[in-house]
Amino acid sequence: MNFTPTFLHEVVLKHGRIELAEWRWPDIIDFLKTESELMLEMSVAPYATDASAEFPAIAPGNRCFMGTMFIRYPGVAVHGRGEGGQIRVVRFVFSSDTANSILPPMEAPSLSVLQSLLDIKSDSLRWLMRLAYRELTNGVDQSLEALDAILNLVTIELRRLFERQSQTQRTGRLAAWQYRRIRERLTAERAWPTASELARLCGISPRHLHRQFRSLTGSTIAQYIESFQIERAKEMLVTNDLPIQSISFACGFSHSSSFARAFRRSTGIAPAAFRHRLSKDGWTKLHLP
Repeated sequence: MNFTPTFLHEVVLKHGRIELAEWRWPDIIDFLKTESELMLEMSVAPYATDASAEFPAIAPGNRCFMGTMFIRYPGVAVHGRGEGGQIRVVRFVFSSDTANSILPPMEAPSLSVLQSLLDIKSDSLRWLMRLAYRELTNGVDQSLEALDAILNLVTIELRRLFERQSQTQRTGRLAAWQYRRIRERLTAERAWPTASELARLCGISPRHLHRQFRSLTGSTIAQYIESFQIERAKEMLVTNDLPIQSISFACGFSHSSSFARAFRRSTGIAPAAFRHRLSKDGWTKLHLP
């Protein structure tokens, strides 16, 4: 497959270059690629596609999701598959000196780090990429000074990203930012997350999440999720008149019997007894763990 893109815009700066590149691929793409440069890429809607990828030299067959913002780590082969068609990306290509200042001074990163780089979750980087796209496509008064400033900011954010990854690998336990993401997701008014979803938010594999979470908190991720479920159930039991079965489903339990067992294990009493003891007027919202 021909990987040569059409460059709609390209600006060369002191510490790298910023490109708006486009490909027109067949309906299904299947590629094996090893990058020689450090590049941060973000797909531009609607010219984007979903894909999965593996690292054949490291973990053949262990595929992961490839998101809309990603880095294919230099020197590591990536085998990707996905939908083709018209694809357009904003791309930052860093000079060798700048890349060396970003990448941590260690051997090739772990599989979990490589996989997390294929689906980067960073609002600040995404905002900067969008800002670069706007400036690249500015046909009236494009500013090289502005693009250079954006590249410098992206460089700083990538250093932070890699430092966090390096910190996680060194300590063998979750970093503060990872723990914060887990808590924010659990307190969100949405369906309860799976361990796999929490692992993706932390940029690590589910196996690493289980081990590092226990190292940090002393409990398993499943126990931690359950404690959040029970605390939410306590509040719902005394602040509304929903049937206990409905509350169990709302709190992520597939069966009311499993909810009752978990609730009794946590509080020492059954959900119905807990509701009976506490009136709505006397209810004080319990702190989540």
